[in-house]
Amino acid sequence: MSHKVASVLRDWLPYVIQAVNPFVSSGDINKGERWSDVLAKELEDTEFGIICITPYNVRAPWLNFEAGALSKSIDRSFLSPFLFRVEPSELQGPLSQFQSTVYEKEDVFNLLSSINKKLGIDRRLEHEILRKTFDVWWHELKEALDKVEESQEGETETGYKWLYTPGDLGKIEINADCKSIWVVTPSPYQDLQNTCVKNVVQKNIGRGIRYTFILPSSDTTQEVTETLQHTFSPHSEQLTIKEIPYQKFHSLAATHYLVLNPEEDEHYTLRVFLELPLKQRDYWIEVDNEAAFDFAARFHKIIQEEISI
Repeated sequence: MSHKVASVLRDWLPYVIQAVNPFVSSGDINKGERWSDVLAKELEDTEFGIICITPYNVRAPWLNFEAGALSKSIDRSFLSPFLFRVEPSELQGPLSQFQSTVYEKEDVFNLLSSINKKLGIDRRLEHEILRKTFDVWWHELKEALDKVEESQEGETETGYKWLYTPGDLGKIEINADCKSIWVVTPSPYQDLQNTCVKNVVQKNIGRGIRYTFILPSSDTTQEVTETLQHTFSPHSEQLTIKEIPYQKFHSLAATHYLVLNPEEDEHYTLRVFLELPLKQRDYWIEVDNEAAFDFAARFHKIIQEEISI
C-alpha cells in the first residue's frame, strides 16, 4: 500500500510543481544497479522527503530507522510523513517528531507549499499560481489515492504474509464473509482493554455477526461478563459467554484462538488463528485446514459440555 501511495504522489506532483523531480526509493532503481549506491546518490541531491505511512507499516521498526537515515541527509524540517488512512496519534518514536501531512486537501496543499518554498526563486511558483494549479489537479490525486484498496492481499503489519498482528486480524475480521466468531482467550480482561479489539467487535456487531467468548473462570469473570454485555447492548442475542473451569481451560487451550465461521456451513469458510505462545505477545498465525477443523471440534466439545452465561 505504501508503494502504491508513493507512486501516485510521484506521478502527480510534477503536474502541480513542474520543477520537482520525484524519486521513489522502492520503484525508481533500474535492474542491475546497486540499490545502496543509487539511493546514496539520490539523497545527496534531495531537498525534500516524504515518508508514506499506511496502516500496514505505521508500527514497523524499520520505518523509524529509515526516517532517521533520511533526516541525516535532509533537514528534518523538510521531511514529512504522509499519513494515508492513519491518524497522527498512531505515530510512535522518531516519526512523531516530524511535521506530518494528513491526507486532507488543505494539509496536502500545505505540503506542496513547503516543497515550493524549498525551490530556488527562479523555479518557485507564486503562491496564487500554486493555489490555482493545486485546485485544478487535486481531484486527480484524490481519485487515484481513493482507488488504493483498503485491504491489500497478503500485506501485513509485520511484513511477513504468514505472521499477523491484532491490527491485521481486525482487518481480516472486518472484511471476512462470516456469520459467527469464537474468541478463545485466557486473558479476557486484558484483551477487552485493547481499543482495536473493541472497535472491531463493535463494527461486527453492526454487521450482525454473532460472538461466542470462551474464557476460564477467574476473579475477573464477573467484571468481564458485565463489560461484554454492555458492549453488546442492545444486541444481547449476538453474544454467548462460556465460562470454563480454570484448570480444564488451560489444559485444552494453551494460547489465544480466533475462529471464524466455526459452524459447518458450505457458504462460509472456516478459518482459525492462534497467538504464538511467546513472552512478547501479539503475534498470530493462521493454521491449515486440517488443524482448523481439529480446533473447531475441540471448542465445539467444550461448548457442549459447559453451560452458557
